[in-house]
Amino acid sequence: MRLYVFILIIVVSSNLFSQENLVYEKNFSAYQGYFTEKFGIICTIPKAFEDLNQYYVMWKVRNEPSKHTGSMYGPIFLSTGKECIIAYPALLSYFSVESKDNIKRMKLPFYPRSQILNEIRTSLGLFNSPFNLLNKDAVRINFDDYVTIIAGKHARDMFNADSVYLYDLPHADSVYFFDESLEKMRKGKYPYCSGMFIYKRNRATMNVKFFYTEEGKKKQDEYIRLMSKHIWYDERFKHK
Repeated sequence: MRLYVFILIIVVSSNLFSQENLVYEKNFSAYQGYFTEKFGIICTIPKAFEDLNQYYVMWKVRNEPSKHTGSMYGPIFLSTGKECIIAYPALLSYFSVESKDNIKRMKLPFYPRSQILNEIRTSLGLFNSPFNLLNKDAVRINFDDYVTIIAGKHARDMFNADSVYLYDLPHADSVYFFDESLEKMRKGKYPYCSGMFIYKRNRATMNVKFFYTEEGKKKQDEYIRLMSKHIWYDERFKHK
C-alpha cells in the first residue's frame, strides 16, 4: 500500500526540509517535473503572474499557538498588478483505494472535505487540533453555506478534474506565513484568502490558495477562471 499524506497539522522539525532532504529542488522546473512524474499533474504558471521563488513555505489558518491547521505551499506567484497571490501546494495527498477503504472502515472524515471543514472551523475559532478538548465540536456549521462545488463538464474543462471546491476563509486577515518576507508582504495588504481544492477520483488532490487585496477581491472570479488549464490531470497517468 502506498500513501501520500497531506499535511493537516503542522508538526515539522527544524531540519525536516534541509536542502539534502528536499523531494525536489527549489525552482519551478523541478517542481513541475516532480508533480508530472509522481502524480501525473501538469502545472504551469498562470498568465500575468510572476514566480516569487518561494518553496516549502509553512502556512497557518490562524496565527495562534493553540491552532495548528495549515499546510505547506510553494511555488507562490504574484500577479503583475500585485492584487493577487496564488500559492500552489508544496506536497500532495494521494490515497490508494486500499487506504480509502481503511479510512471508511475506521469512520474517519475523508479528505478534502475534512480539510476544508477544519480550515473553516479554525478560522471561526471552533477548532484547534484533532482530539483537542478546547475544540467546540458541539457547534455545527453547514458545509454548503461556505463551499461552492463545481462538477461535471465545467470541472473537466478547467482541470480535467471531477470536481472543484471553492471557499472563502472567514477572518482571513488572521492567516500567517512562516516565511518572514512573504508574511511582511501579505499582512495588511491582502486581507482576503480563498481556497480551491481540485479533486479527481483515484488521483492526488490539489490544494491552491488565493490571497487578495481589496481590488483583487473584486476580481476573484476572474482570477479563478484564469487558473483554467494551468493545472491539468494527465488522463494516461496511473499511480504505481
